[in-house]
Amino acid sequence: MQVNSRLAKAVRFALVTGAAATALSSPVVFAADDESADSVERIQVTGSRIKRTDMEGSSPVTTITAADMEKSGDMSIADVLRSSNLNTFGSDAESSGSSWQSQANISLRGAGADRTLVLLNGKRMPGSPTMGGTAVNLNTIPTAAIERIEVLSDGASAVYGSDAVAGVVNIITKKDYEGLEVSASGSLPEQDGGEEWKTHIVGGTSSDKGSMTFSFEHQSREIIYQADRWFSSSTNLGASDLLDTTGLSTYARNFRDLDTGTFSPMAACDNEDMAEGGKIYSYKDGYACGYDYTAEAADHAGRDYTAGYISGNYELTDEIMFEGQGLFSRNETFGRYAPAAGYFTVGAGQVEILTPDGNGGFTSGLNEKAGRAYYRFTDVGTRDSTTIDYSTDIQIGLVGEHDDFGWDVTYHYNLAENSNYGTGYVHRPTVEALVESGEFNFGPEGNSDEVIAAISHDTLAQDTMDFQSLNAGINFEALELPAGLVGWYIGTEFSQYKYSSKYDKESTNDEVIGSAGGGAEGDRDVFAIFAESIIPVTDDLELNLAFRFDDYSDFGTATTPKVALRYQVHDDVVLRASWGQGFRAPALSDLYSPDSFSADDATDYHYCEINGTSTSDCREEQYDVTRTSNENLQPETSDFYNLGAIWNITDNFSTKVEYYNLSIDDVITFISLDSLLREEQKVGYGNTAGEIVRAGDNADGALIEATTPLVNGNGFDTTGIDFNLTYTGYETSFGDFGSSFDLTYVLSFEDEEYFDGPVNDMVGRNGLPEYRFTWVIDWSYGDHTASLLTQYIDGQAEDTDPDTYENVGSLESQTTFDFSYTYMTNWNGKFSLGVRNITNEDPVLDSYLTYDEALYNLYGRTYTASYTQKF
Repeated sequence: MQVNSRLAKAVRFALVTGAAATALSSPVVFAADDESADSVERIQVTGSRIKRTDMEGSSPVTTITAADMEKSGDMSIADVLRSSNLNTFGSDAESSGSSWQSQANISLRGAGADRTLVLLNGKRMPGSPTMGGTAVNLNTIPTAAIERIEVLSDGASAVYGSDAVAGVVNIITKKDYEGLEVSASGSLPEQDGGEEWKTHIVGGTSSDKGSMTFSFEHQSREIIYQADRWFSSSTNLGASDLLDTTGLSTYARNFRDLDTGTFSPMAACDNEDMAEGGKIYSYKDGYACGYDYTAEAADHAGRDYTAGYISGNYELTDEIMFEGQGLFSRNETFGRYAPAAGYFTVGAGQVEILTPDGNGGFTSGLNEKAGRAYYRFTDVGTRDSTTIDYSTDIQIGLVGEHDDFGWDVTYHYNLAENSNYGTGYVHRPTVEALVESGEFNFGPEGNSDEVIAAISHDTLAQDTMDFQSLNAGINFEALELPAGLVGWYIGTEFSQYKYSSKYDKESTNDEVIGSAGGGAEGDRDVFAIFAESIIPVTDDLELNLAFRFDDYSDFGTATTPKVALRYQVHDDVVLRASWGQGFRAPALSDLYSPDSFSADDATDYHYCEINGTSTSDCREEQYDVTRTSNENLQPETSDFYNLGAIWNITDNFSTKVEYYNLSIDDVITFISLDSLLREEQKVGYGNTAGEIVRAGDNADGALIEATTPLVNGNGFDTTGIDFNLTYTGYETSFGDFGSSFDLTYVLSFEDEEYFDGPVNDMVGRNGLPEYRFTWVIDWSYGDHTASLLTQYIDGQAEDTDPDTYENVGSLESQTTFDFSYTYMTNWNGKFSLGVRNITNEDPVLDSYLTYDEALYNLYGRTYTASYTQKF
């Protein structure tokens, strides 16, 4: 084994060179030999509670440093993590116009954000109540306070419990900071919208007994409207068929016959707010006018974020240390939808509709039977949504050490209070009453101020998660083997969750047009005991064992083991392998939420077939869907395998390759409408797991609405390879160079085509790229540094044949380049300039000019600048 100088050099190498902000791995570090082990500081790496001398343990961990985040030019932790190649198929960012618009998350291995555990300094962060209490909203975590992020790309339920199915993101904040740092940053996209600025202060002081570190930051980002981008604004409005346009909605001024499913335009289509001044389009078997919702709606919400953080420690005695930290944040977003759109019931003779006269024109007359009005309430104005999320996180604890024995006790409290205020919505019963009385005016001239005031409604949604936990553990070395002492950690944890989601009474009663929601509440207690051991089998072979038992008050128990091996083949070569089981508990919202309304996109191939529309021409459309929760849900279970090899080829050149396999059973999922329609093709109308309602209750009728339940599905399986190359220290007369390359290659992603349907490998389909990589080239010369970051997302198929499940069409790959330059002054100042997306790439668009928002962003070429002053 190598001596301590080798370890120290490697540690410095890791901290200085770091990794690219999108998953560049720390270089390999090996343990010191027995003669110098006592002088080597032990560190705790994510994935284990036992401190060790090796940064590379038996499970793969990727490190992203604060310097890496600066290099990327991203101003939020969510943006940094979303661009990681470990975030394989992308994840959610803040979007405009809903109660979710303030939320952002990460989804390791493409397994879903609720299967990725997020820690703050090694302690579980409870999920956002707005996202149901599982996935963590990364927008509540400040960036100024971050020292580094460790991403464990391996299952870790045996160590951390529920949700650590696909991996763990551990956000580690600054400690023992001395001095003061003030910084200001800004970004300016070439295209309209999305301007961003940020300022922060970081400071700290220390003494012989302890230290204190604090930070304060504020970030602001402007809204991006759909009309600000050519691909998200409406197109081809002059077409004769509404299905040949983009950006138009039949929720305009249309009447629908529920027996036949056909649309008829109202006379009220003759309105300047409708597309092309009220143009009548052919639509399926009828006619309709359209509304251009892209003229008003926004894609990305505007954001204002303010956060404060403080941490400290104090030596109570020579063997006992007090540690504490507090995080307080306020995240406000503003979003806009087009005016409220929805349907309401109209009786026979209440609406003036237009019917073809046989000569290319239309005649006007009253509807002969009852049906639905698909109506856009432009008189009420746009639907504006303001969310305000407050997050409070407090941790206090004691850490003790006595010779080779240690202990820790931590109390953790987190309160998330999220409120969404909406204006511009419409009260359906009032509209229906005014229609019945004849006071509602369907004509082009619109309604009176009195009627608008009567039907207008403001919505309110308030989500709360109150979380408390008490953790305690002991660590020690016992049982000496020929290769050394066995390390142990034994701990226990008690957690309490209280979840509440409240909506205004009208929304809860499903009386609001243009909104959805219903209140829910629930609580659970979780008791856990866990143990971990590192066993030196030989001088070169290490065995890591972990086991955890969780007892949930609402659904039962879970036991999760893990076994890992680390083998030092050579001074510069390490092999490792791990297997572990995991689980994910149902979210409280999954169990207790009332029915909620949603507008889901799906393709009704059966109806297209009945009407002679080819599969390739069958368009995806939006349909009304009611989603239902399920109190009988059981937890998901999983198995995770990892095989890895690490090789320090030279002192400056290292490589790493990891193979993974993740298999999840009893997946908790909503049966999507698309899945429900495919199931219907197999089992027939009226026999699906959810309910499909077609016009006239006819199996061949047009789709009217559907109900999709939350269920435990069968599961999915994914395998892949992570590959890393890192080189640093190439010295020339015009500067030093280094480079890192990281690739994630998904070998398979096997999932059901629909609920309980055939299982196929879906890699390469739309939204599921086969591979993505990041390549960074670094340069430094004196006080000057620069980086060029290349990110690549592989192309995908545009669609899938519903009969053969073969890929159809293709979407091109995307390559983007980011450049950053930094100059360090002799007065402790730092100037940074950068350009993101140098070639101004748009998102990868399909034939209908839509794109996968989880994979791509719409900011385009963006210029960045910052200045930092240290005192």
